[in-house]
Amino acid sequence: MGIESPPIRLRAGAPILFCMSHSPADLLFHAARFSLERLDWLAGDMRRALGLGRLPCLPFLARWQLRQLTRFLAQAEPLLRRLIVLMAADLGALPVRPRGEPAARVAPSQKPPNRPLFPQPHFRLCEAAPGQTPRTPPPKRFRTGPRIRRLDVETPVDLSDYPAGPHDILPATRQVRRLLALEDALENLPRYVEAMRRLLTGPRPVIARALPPAFGRLPVTQAEQVTLTELHEAAVRETPDTS
Repeated sequence: MGIESPPIRLRAGAPILFCMSHSPADLLFHAARFSLERLDWLAGDMRRALGLGRLPCLPFLARWQLRQLTRFLAQAEPLLRRLIVLMAADLGALPVRPRGEPAARVAPSQKPPNRPLFPQPHFRLCEAAPGQTPRTPPPKRFRTGPRIRRLDVETPVDLSDYPAGPHDILPATRQVRRLLALEDALENLPRYVEAMRRLLTGPRPVIARALPPAFGRLPVTQAEQVTLTELHEAAVRETPDTS
């Protein structure tokens, strides 16, 4: 008879309903629990390292910081999707809401809620199919070669004239919003798990069947790669194959 595991508490006063009904001897269950807790700690550590406050007011980062954040998101996002798939599959799929279902009406005396000044980004549950969208945006092309400079005309800056340094300030709004969306999913796991339960009944594939490249790329160790591969294969078995 197995011992019931207590709920995971990732943040003070915010219990996460990790309802996977596996015995404590199941290594996959323990790997998923550990990965979820570690992912939450790494996300908070990344926020503190970047100096992010309560509001997403950090649109620029140094090149080395942006590289670290991009590398972290490349591994954290697919890992969290696979963990959510495993939790949703353990609870069971839910029927998809019909498209023609009318939305709940608001009473005339009740005013609609005001739109927040800084809306919270939402974590994307479905991955793009291979070949549909590029993994990285194409590099910007700048005009190179000799050109005539006029004093009365603004000359576009040619970044190829300057060497790329680790402390160059680069725009990072997209990456920062992805980090905030990741934290939103970690703080509201039950809501995302319920949404995933409805996605499991649809014809659209939720996650890619190929192993994410970041799962086998440094700084991932060999032991971590084995765990990530097992979690990925388990999540793929729970999603329908529509190919």
